[in-house]
Amino acid sequence: MVIMEGQGLSRGRSLLTAVRIRKMQLKIVLVGERRVGKTSLLERYLKNHFAEAYTGTLGGRVYPTDLEIGLDGEDIALAHIAFFDLMGEHSVRQVFAEPFFFGTQGVLAVCDVERPDTLHLIKDWMEVMTKIAGPVPVGIAFNKIDRADSMAIGPEETAWLRKEFPTAPMFMTSARTGQGVEDAFSTIVSLSVDAVLAKGRASRSGRLFRQRILLFIAVRGNLGSSKAELFSEFKAVLPAQIMEELDNLVRLEALALDPSGTKTFIKAAEAPGTTRYWATDRGKRISESPKGDELMIEEIV
Repeated sequence: MVIMEGQGLSRGRSLLTAVRIRKMQLKIVLVGERRVGKTSLLERYLKNHFAEAYTGTLGGRVYPTDLEIGLDGEDIALAHIAFFDLMGEHSVRQVFAEPFFFGTQGVLAVCDVERPDTLHLIKDWMEVMTKIAGPVPVGIAFNKIDRADSMAIGPEETAWLRKEFPTAPMFMTSARTGQGVEDAFSTIVSLSVDAVLAKGRASRSGRLFRQRILLFIAVRGNLGSSKAELFSEFKAVLPAQIMEELDNLVRLEALALDPSGTKTFIKAAEAPGTTRYWATDRGKRISESPKGDELMIEEIV
């Protein structure tokens, strides 16, 4: 399957039969040393094109595309994906690391099968990326597999890679022939979509629990509730999560540390167990109709 740059192509079911359409924006970056074939892989994937002459990337370049991706059930994701291609110079990496990696949702790391050093240096790229973007799905492409006769990466290198990146899928790719290219990109796109959806589910779960805490405190009226009472009521929930949501509710002015509603903020983790919380007038309104207050909505970026 060929994906044309900047155009949409359905992968799976039709929009006409979709139950829900989920729109999202993804940022997927390609990392690796110079001349490993990052740009060539992108050109093959997005344009079905391969240039024999080498042209190095200056700084970085963005390749946008739109995809329709079939999800579990009958849902469809409409994903606008920006593939970022960065020049494989370490000095450039240091200068552009923050804007290049910030907001990344997936990474395809590329090495050259003829140059074992390009495999080991993937670790350096990933360390810089992770410091900025945090943990995200990663795939590793062993590129130029069409030159298998001169392949210099063997069992020792792959064993090291498995130890460093135990969950990362690996792909044998050739930008020249197209071997493995579709599989590599399709997999990292799917993993990135799954990660974004999982983050959304976790966010929704957090909002529901936040509303449960607020309702519990609101119905107690002037009594309010102490931290210890909340820990006892929600025994199945980690205290750290309860305290995080208490802080969120105080910031949203749905709870107060004073029955009069005085604006005071003390981190729940630093407050004694006897510290009491009361629902404010705003909190009472939210507890009666939690979906009607936009302060309770969190956006996934």
